[in-house]
Amino acid sequence: MLAQIASIIAPLFICAGIGFIWGRTGKPFESGMITNMALNLGMPALIFSNLTKLQVPSDQFMRMAGIYSVSVVCSLILGAAIAKIMRLDLRTYIPVLSFSNTGNMGLPLTLFAFGEEGLTLGICIFVIASICGLTIGGGIYSGRTSFDIIYRNPLIYGILAALFFMLTDTRPPQWLANTTALLGGMAIPMMIISLGVAMSRLEVRSFPRSAGLSAIKLLVGFGLGCGVAELFGLTGVERGVLILLCSMPVAVHNYLFAQRYDRSPSEIAGMVLISTAMSYATLPALLWFVL
Repeated sequence: MLAQIASIIAPLFICAGIGFIWGRTGKPFESGMITNMALNLGMPALIFSNLTKLQVPSDQFMRMAGIYSVSVVCSLILGAAIAKIMRLDLRTYIPVLSFSNTGNMGLPLTLFAFGEEGLTLGICIFVIASICGLTIGGGIYSGRTSFDIIYRNPLIYGILAALFFMLTDTRPPQWLANTTALLGGMAIPMMIISLGVAMSRLEVRSFPRSAGLSAIKLLVGFGLGCGVAELFGLTGVERGVLILLCSMPVAVHNYLFAQRYDRSPSEIAGMVLISTAMSYATLPALLWFVL
């Protein structure tokens, strides 16, 4: 078991470490360009490639989307309750306490821990989390919800293209399958390295409160994942993927929104950094639990 856990964690540590060291040494790294390539080109290709060779039945895939949607609603309610009890600004802290890093950190873990089946279910959760985080989360920060971000999101078109082949029960041409597999292969390593670079550039302020809120975020996410998995009777890979992704640290896009709308960006940056560090430290125990 220890060797299995080490084989899952090591690639994340190494790739994120490469990014962190790269950022600390001051070498050029166009985070915006690389992140955009990973999210707008690599991820849609990865989604298309995995869905067209789906490792799980389509009804199981849709069921997981519905179950995670329930998790999002619960996390928003819990986030609002925690922020209210602690007398924090609701528009700043509800998204931070609600939305997790299911992409940069979550998807590699689902792949290494549960293989192709885990990655497929992880992609399902990542898509729901991305849509909710960018629309609901962005709406909370800005005070308005703009749904045009959905039809401008390349992830949606990756899903729609895959659905065409899934519903018609056909396989994509080999050239298309090979191209999307090649492009999709760059998404996960680029996202982990970009996460490492981002961590190297964030500054922690108000450390005690950021650390306390980060610990609350991770504990609540883990408890929510276990509760929802129990509620819907999930077992095996479904249970493991849901708990794993609900337990991820604060999503990096929260910092970008906080910076754009001037909502305590330095403290949100601290929560992203500290919760990620805490998550890496607790990964062995988390993986032991879900495996």
